[in-house]
Amino acid sequence: MTTNYVLHLFKSIPLLPFIYFQGKRIKREIQILPEAKNPEGFIDINSDKNLKILFIGESSFAGVGVEQHKNSFAGHFSTVLSEQLNHNINWKVYAKTGYNVHKIQKRIIPLIIETTCDLLVIGIGGNDTFELNQPKKWRQSIQLLIDDLRKKFPETPILFAQLPTIEAFPAFPKEMKFVLGNHKDILAQHLKKQVLNNENVYFPTEKINVKEWLGKLEEGQTVSEFFSDGIHPSEFCYELWAKDSVTFLNQSKIHFT
Repeated sequence: MTTNYVLHLFKSIPLLPFIYFQGKRIKREIQILPEAKNPEGFIDINSDKNLKILFIGESSFAGVGVEQHKNSFAGHFSTVLSEQLNHNINWKVYAKTGYNVHKIQKRIIPLIIETTCDLLVIGIGGNDTFELNQPKKWRQSIQLLIDDLRKKFPETPILFAQLPTIEAFPAFPKEMKFVLGNHKDILAQHLKKQVLNNENVYFPTEKINVKEWLGKLEEGQTVSEFFSDGIHPSEFCYELWAKDSVTFLNQSKIHFT
């Protein structure tokens, strides 16, 4: 186990009883929102160039918090990328609420019917954080996911999106923000290391800059504007998150198949 993880465990253990009961209370009080509808679409800008993008992940990629996927991460990401690259984009989402990376690898990857695509975008980390999964197990599961995707799409670039902004969730008390937010950062560090062991796999290591996002709010608005239920993104959050991800994609100069 890494030093950071051991220190985090040492600091977190006294808080775990509080977090347990806080979690049960939040589950009772937070309305369970459905996944978004229409998980595929086509951005047509009358270009002679086309891209096919698959989005794979947990609830944030399943569009929880908005009614239609065109207003989710996938829809906004595809729209922004289409405009910047001057490409038509076919996009499709394979995601499920409550799934950690292991379940995504075991239950979602086998469902993918496509045999080719130009970009894979992965949204994971929230549920692995909530489950306090060990970094070693997390890295092993990440590699198994990459290996399975490589069997289906040997040359396709893989982009892991930034991990969720757990430390900013309005629904979470400070104890949960401390424990889960720090655990999420540890998983992000290990994701970065695992990505570096693979070719044509990318992860934006800079955390989501919530303070920068706050500067985009109108007077009187607060961080709660970024969340639909205190946990899952609002459309505004999906849009900002997608734009940041496209910016990283372009900076990485990814070569599409």
